[in-house]
Amino acid sequence: MPSNEVMESKKLEVSSAIAIAALTGALTLAGVMSTSLVGWISSNQTAKLSERAAKLAERQACVTRIDLQEQNLRAKADIFLSALGSYLAIDGHKIPKDEVKDSRLDELLKAGYAFSAYAPSGVSETTQKMVVRLKNSAAQTDAAKINEYNNAVFESYKQWNLDFQESLKASDISRSKCSL
Repeated sequence: MPSNEVMESKKLEVSSAIAIAALTGALTLAGVMSTSLVGWISSNQTAKLSERAAKLAERQACVTRIDLQEQNLRAKADIFLSALGSYLAIDGHKIPKDEVKDSRLDELLKAGYAFSAYAPSGVSETTQKMVVRLKNSAAQTDAAKINEYNNAVFESYKQWNLDFQESLKASDISRSKCSL
């Protein structure tokens, strides 16, 4: 039978081995848990960043869409107002020619209806009224009727400016709602 000293030494070796195994297991468990925790934090942060990026992309797409609508509206308004100016300038010519006036009226009517197709309802309706009044004015031969229609056209033009500015403000409001 082994001596007490040998037995004691073996017990000490066994308990040291168990302590080392327990410590190693605890450290391994702590390492696995910390790796899992770091992985979870990392994936959570990545998910949040992806969500933010998606929201930003959605906002940018919304703003871009509204910017393009406004750009198109402004381009059509430019064509319409240029045609209107060209038509109205004929009265300042020394010898207005009917062919030129008719051609410019055709361009004005075409530009007005094209603009009204792209414009929001308020400015679209005002544009159509103005175009009809201009056409009716051009068809008149009676000076009083021409003056009546021209006054109506001028009132339509003032309303057109108000409606156009209102549609631009509406674009700004829509643009600001993109971030909500």
